Amino acid sequence: MKSIYLCPVCDQPLLIHEASGGLHCCKKHHFDKNENGYWIFSQAKKPQIDSRQIMRAKRFLLESGVFQPIVDKVEAMITAATLTEEEVNYLDYDCGEGYYLREIKAKLAQSVEGQSLAKRLNSYGITEAENALFSAAKIQSEARAASDADAMLDCDTESDTTFIVSTLKKLPLVSDSLELVTLIDKQLKGKELIRVLKPGGLLIQVSPAPRHLWQIKEYIYPDMQEKALNIPQSSELELLQTERVSFKLAIDGNQALALLEMTPYAWRANDKVRKQIADTTFEALEIDFIITLSKKK
Repeated sequence: MKSIYLCPVCDQPLLIHEASGGLHCCKKHHFDKNENGYWIFSQAKKPQIDSRQIMRAKRFLLESGVFQPIVDKVEAMITAATLTEEEVNYLDYDCGEGYYLREIKAKLAQSVEGQSLAKRLNSYGITEAENALFSAAKIQSEARAASDADAMLDCDTESDTTFIVSTLKKLPLVSDSLELVTLIDKQLKGKELIRVLKPGGLLIQVSPAPRHLWQIKEYIYPDMQEKALNIPQSSELELLQTERVSFKLAIDGNQALALLEMTPYAWRANDKVRKQIADTTFEALEIDFIITLSKKK
């Protein structure tokens, strides 16, 4: 039986072995799902891996719902796009612990407009950091066990997400195999995401706008000046919709450090700067994102 996967060894299509559920290609390379519940196709030579302490801090902050406006807007864009295929293959690229993937799927399943899509969704999360996927798979397993234990549950449950450890520069996915991709707080680099997206497939990209985390960045860049708004675009994508989502948070210094760790400039903050941030209470920290919806030409 066909799959959407490519063999990471020889780039041949991977077939599903119906009896075992494993994957194999015509050149006899074989893969089984890890005992922890995810696939390991290939690993980056130097993956960016957070410490357990940083992972816990990030998860606690995200699960508190501080970025719920982002989840709401992305879900609204997906719902309004009216994806009509019988099955919709959806990838969250560089998904980390899977927070946004979980929340977007849950929001779809809970909304009247999104329920039909939620039942047709084949969701995938991919990242290079195996420790993050270990956590994502564990959270999913615990949620599934809780649902199974609920004897009063009388509705169709959403299908599990398939989690994949793989290098991000070369995705183990067949070309033109995805109807939907989300790229959240990451830059669009190279051609891989466009390659795996079907013609007419949708890419939703969430990118930091100029005022994002402004009060934290002031500690790192004392002479900072606000830049013009840059809308991510590609010649191979047709821009359909742009939304700017801005709001303010009241957080303490430790939460601010967790937010800093989610940025590409965290390495610029030395111990002195980190202590200053940790000792500060942010009454109105600016959150500022630009969200774009694009279609592959």
